[in-house]
Amino acid sequence: MVKGVRAEGQPKRPMSAYFLWMNEEGRAMVKQKNPDAPITEVAKKCGEEWRGLDDASKKKYEKMQVQAKEKFDKDYKEWLENGGEEALKQAKKETQAKKDKKSA
Repeated sequence: MVKGVRAEGQPKRPMSAYFLWMNEEGRAMVKQKNPDAPITEVAKKCGEEWRGLDDASKKKYEKMQVQAKEKFDKDYKEWLENGGEEALKQAKKETQAKKDKKSA
């Protein structure tokens, strides 16, 4: 995945339902069951736990994700209207200049 250009003050994209779950309870639960597991193993186990989670439990996090997405959309629109578009163009120019300088 290519990392996108971020301008100063640009709102961050919201986390997915999976990451909301993982930060709230998933990671701690897996670490408790596997205290000596490396981070890669914890991530694999979290994925297995998420896939095994019932729909009712997932709904809670999916609802939180929808709310976060709506807030992000509103904040991003306001940011664009208040000069964000120019800041984004400037950030893209700066990023391109850095790439050009590296390849030269």
